[in-house]
Amino acid sequence: MDQMAQRTTPKDENIERLRLVVHALIRAFLVSGRAGSPAQGRLPFNPLYFHMLGHIRENGPTRPSALANVLEVPKTTISTASKALQNRGLMEQTRDPEDGRAQLLALTRDGMATANAILQQDLANMHILLSQLSPDAHAPLLDQLEKVVAGVLS
Repeated sequence: MDQMAQRTTPKDENIERLRLVVHALIRAFLVSGRAGSPAQGRLPFNPLYFHMLGHIRENGPTRPSALANVLEVPKTTISTASKALQNRGLMEQTRDPEDGRAQLLALTRDGMATANAILQQDLANMHILLSQLSPDAHAPLLDQLEKVVAGVLS
């Protein structure tokens, strides 16, 4: 069965329930971030900054254009955000050793510490979410969420 045949038309009440659940989760994470000092007090909450730092933490120095493609934002947005992160001492620009004309964005020592703090906060938040369910419910929930993500990103 192809992917389109597997999709269904959700009922209106389920759309509204999902909207409320997603909004509540976003609100909880924002409140958690404010109460717990996002990134252990290293950086105010900014989803783009957090995603940029996380991507570079996981993948190493990255060209700005590649980062823009991965995060699906304009290159100018990456340029502005990377300058702000450089001004905070979290990121630096270096030359690409394979192509001396190209620039790479890399994390500084403080940038790596901040990216690690963000990861720890994310893991703590996910622990809170999963702890609300019995262990038997974890895998089915994650299976369904992975299907949603695959469908949304395809």
